[in-house]
Amino acid sequence: GKDLTKFKSKKILLAHSGGIDSSVLADILLKLKIDFSIAHCNFQLRGAESDNDSKFVSVWCDRYNIPFFYSKFSTKEYCEINNINIQLGTRELRYKWFFELQNIFYFDFIFTAHHLNDQFETFLINSSRGSGLKGLLGIINKNKVVRPLLFISKKEIINYAKKNNLSWREDNSNI
Repeated sequence: GKDLTKFKSKKILLAHSGGIDSSVLADILLKLKIDFSIAHCNFQLRGAESDNDSKFVSVWCDRYNIPFFYSKFSTKEYCEINNINIQLGTRELRYKWFFELQNIFYFDFIFTAHHLNDQFETFLINSSRGSGLKGLLGIINKNKVVRPLLFISKKEIINYAKKNNLSWREDNSNI
């Protein structure tokens, strides 16, 4: 998945958390002159930190004239109502919204910055027992979610970010 030039004539929606992984992917797309917009989720789980992540991504989009989509979720309430954990809740909320944006604005692909070290995502995909998750995975495949950094290690991502003088937000909760 390293050759991204094949996406040059496509319309991409990039999920951007503000963290190093999505900051690196955004920088790569920018340099390759690929047509992309950014979707940022504020799950309101880390107070001012979450709001600062949103500001960071919004300012970056302004600087490079990249269309910015933003959504604020009542994540805790959603998880309580649906009786699911935070990790699954954020995932459901995020993808449901990405697919809505995709349908409204005709994005060809949704890019996420998951990389080699993101074992949780892989674990979820491999152990999808619940019908909710199975349904979600069916949707993900149908809606063409692409993970261009999947074969790249965290170390390589950090090296790229440092070499290219990128800035990003640290999120220790890693949701």
